[in-house]
Amino acid sequence: MQPSPSGHDVFFRQLFDQSTDLIQGITLDYNLAYISPSCSTLLKRSPEDLLGQPCYSHIYEDDLIRFQQAVEQLIHEQIPFHLQYRYVQANGSLIWLESKGSLIQIEHNLTGVGFITRDISEHKSIEENLTQMAYYDSLTTLPNRRLFQDRYYQSLLAAKRYQRKMALLYLDLDDFKLINDHYGHAVGDDLLKMVAARLSHCVRDPDTVCRLGGDEFVILLQQFEQKEDIVKVSERVLDAISSRFVIQHHDIFITCSMGAAYYPHDGSDGNELLDIADAAMYQAKRSGKNDIKL
Repeated sequence: MQPSPSGHDVFFRQLFDQSTDLIQGITLDYNLAYISPSCSTLLKRSPEDLLGQPCYSHIYEDDLIRFQQAVEQLIHEQIPFHLQYRYVQANGSLIWLESKGSLIQIEHNLTGVGFITRDISEHKSIEENLTQMAYYDSLTTLPNRRLFQDRYYQSLLAAKRYQRKMALLYLDLDDFKLINDHYGHAVGDDLLKMVAARLSHCVRDPDTVCRLGGDEFVILLQQFEQKEDIVKVSERVLDAISSRFVIQHHDIFITCSMGAAYYPHDGSDGNELLDIADAAMYQAKRSGKNDIKL
């Protein structure tokens, strides 16, 4: 991939050198044969530091396999290369890059791969903020009702397909309005954030805690073995919520009422299970609060 000194080649070399996008030439053994000077700005590394290195050097580890597979598929299967991935700059910062690659042939012989790469970090930041706003509660940062609905029906489909069990725990704080009225909404908001944190510590990684709105939460339990597992989680939740909260120098005590429904024992229809859990939660409130009804 060494250019000849013809005027044509000099023209394109200068064009590449002046590009604000990153342009790379890669050999068939995946090493960098050319990289435009814009790498100093974009990657915080000089061309001299990168030439001769594997093209996947400094790709963020979680994206590395995807990148390597995409390059191999381009070279060996002619599958178009178009990838978004993260890169570790020389200062340790992560940036998002988008690369498009194509095969380079000279006199009908495949000699390498050309990449054009640009920084899409700002676009990704906007995208992530929009996702956060659309699917996560702004106060507690828990998944919101919209994301819950998506995860719930996906979990139900998986439970049916693989013959697993899953459960819903509806949770409503008891007399939360009194907290707001007595201490003010700022304390009430802090309480909701602390409740969300405690609920998250009561469940396992595969499980999901969501805030539906107000003082209503729901917990999605997956892959449990028996009904007693639901009871154990519920008891942990009741203990966690009934323990003292210290907010703005105030000792706050509150309880919650919970209702549970689980597949396949209580039904197989998604809406039916939601209604059963909701009804059980209100039954717990009517029977004295600070309780769980299955």
